[in-house]
Amino acid sequence: MISRREFLKGAGVLALGAPLFGAPAVHLYKPSCIVIGAGLSGLAAAHLLVRQGWTVTVLEARDRWGGRVFTHRMQENPDLICELGAEWVGASHERVQALCTGFGIPLRDHRFQASLLRDGVVVGPGRWRYSAAAEAGFERLRQTFERYTIAEKQRMDSMDWWTCLQGIGFNDDDLRLRDLFDSTDFGESIRQVSAYVAATEYFESSPDNEMDFKMEGGNSRLADALVRKIGERSIRLRTKVQEITQRRGAVKVKADGGEFTGDACICTVPTRALSSIRFDPPLPAVQLEAARQLQYARIIKSSVLYAERFWTEEDFSLVSDVTSHYYFNSTKGQPGTGGIFTSYAIGDKADVLAAQSLSRRMEIIARDLMPVDERAPGLARGIASYPWQRDDYTGGAYAIYRPGQWFGIRPILAKPHGKVLFAGEHLADWQGFMEGAVVTGEDAAHALMD
Repeated sequence: MISRREFLKGAGVLALGAPLFGAPAVHLYKPSCIVIGAGLSGLAAAHLLVRQGWTVTVLEARDRWGGRVFTHRMQENPDLICELGAEWVGASHERVQALCTGFGIPLRDHRFQASLLRDGVVVGPGRWRYSAAAEAGFERLRQTFERYTIAEKQRMDSMDWWTCLQGIGFNDDDLRLRDLFDSTDFGESIRQVSAYVAATEYFESSPDNEMDFKMEGGNSRLADALVRKIGERSIRLRTKVQEITQRRGAVKVKADGGEFTGDACICTVPTRALSSIRFDPPLPAVQLEAARQLQYARIIKSSVLYAERFWTEEDFSLVSDVTSHYYFNSTKGQPGTGGIFTSYAIGDKADVLAAQSLSRRMEIIARDLMPVDERAPGLARGIASYPWQRDDYTGGAYAIYRPGQWFGIRPILAKPHGKVLFAGEHLADWQGFMEGAVVTGEDAAHALMD
């Protein structure tokens, strides 16, 4: 039996074939690379290449680096911070932890105990559970999954997570409860998620599902630290790529800010942006079709500032059946009496909230928390909110692999196109996490150097 991570590593080697370049020492000149995207994937790739003596130019369409890492300070209380983008560092996230250690960025425990708000009633941690049949079936699946062959995993990938759970003993109420909990991880209902992708999410993760740590001072510190090592002069913001041409062993990238030439290119853009770039020679039709098929999760993150932390426990989080699916204390461990309670809404509910004004959004979210504390609406002081499904560059929070897609389109999306290599969260085993972005970026850089 091989894990999803081992499968990905093998698929990457097969896709890459022979190294595109030898070690820098065999060159009479400094090798160069154009990196498209200044999110964590692009920055991680550029950082590794620069350390090995490469000349790197990073092109970013946004007016900031960091991509979906987006630390925010509340205007009404700038001493408090929250994350409008990527949130957690998992206990199994070795590369992000290593980078944080190297850059002197402390990691703080940010685990939570989940309460359940259902039909207006709050049930505390350990006081709610699935049926005995569901728990037994889930444990049997966990044990058998460890021995699955590739063929068995592919069969599992062909069905959705709801259907899979139904088949192992989850009744209708179990399924509805599981959908509340799991949908936050995927950004859509578990009726739309590959059962194989979901199983690996829960069977190969830490006990807290990789929601273990946060970076002290905000996750944007990691992006800032990488930029300092790469050098700001090597990063071009507000530079949207339009065309990638490969001729006579060189890669030429045409963008808003001019033309850039390198020995290779690492493209880290989400698939939505990929389809807007003209490739010469063209990307294979099957690769373009795979990019078209991959969807991104509809998630709106809304961080509401309250005059006091009415949730009382610092490790308090809440799964709910109201407008938002999940709430947690963003200010765990941060000083002060005020606090930020952040909510996730996913799927159709995310679209409903995104259609409201900021003030109405805050009103809805605070009102939904009245079963926790009826004073919640009166304590709300401000809101910072970001609907990722409306983001011009990603069209969603993170990739969602539907039934049949993990073993179907993912290997196609990962395949290099000449001297253009691809990386990004959508190609990672740790989807939706900073770890996945970093690992795929570094893997692409290693493929150029090894």
